[in-house]
Amino acid sequence: MDYIWWILPALSGVVGLMLSFAGIGRLLKLRLAAGGLRFLFGVGFLGVAGVTTFAGLNLQTYERLTYERVVATISFEGLSAEGEYRASLLLPEGETVQVEPLSGDQFSIGARVITFKPLAQLLGYDSVYRLDYIEGRLADRFQTNQVSAATSTGQKLTENPGLDVYALAREQGKRFGVDTQQKGTSFGSAVYAPMADGLEYEVSLTQTALILRPANSAAAARLQNME
Repeated sequence: MDYIWWILPALSGVVGLMLSFAGIGRLLKLRLAAGGLRFLFGVGFLGVAGVTTFAGLNLQTYERLTYERVVATISFEGLSAEGEYRASLLLPEGETVQVEPLSGDQFSIGARVITFKPLAQLLGYDSVYRLDYIEGRLADRFQTNQVSAATSTGQKLTENPGLDVYALAREQGKRFGVDTQQKGTSFGSAVYAPMADGLEYEVSLTQTALILRPANSAAAARLQNME
């Protein structure tokens, strides 16, 4: 329905111009009453066109800058060994990827993200991504009084197909209004949440980074208990 915000100002603008020119024509012929009335109506329609145009631009700006899309739905199933889980990732193309075993009580998923400047986003350039990894780990794996070692289990989710577009964007992207999510690095964006049997999450990509939401009541309850 967004097109209505462009049809209305276009129609109002056309009608406004027609009435305004018609009014000016009659004023030049000294038909003051008819000319003045048409001219005023024309100015009114042009005003409506301006207001609806600004409203449409504001709506378009909001929708483009807050645009997001789902990149993976992740569910967990407990395995026979305690603290080990099978992660099932449902990707947008309909493909399902299973990763096991992931150990721990927390998982993280990361992606390399290429973003565009706000003006480019308004013109239709959406952030692009490549899922990088998923890992299982212990949430309480470090100490506060000293640096400590930690282990995790995980798997890469994609292979570099050849040309590293992310590296190219990181090195040359500023010339074309393209930015990597983390300037000067190649790490991208990541989210994490509790991992347990029956939990399900939805991971989405905004115009700047990954975000995570619960996809079932069990995950929602677990996240709420963390707050």
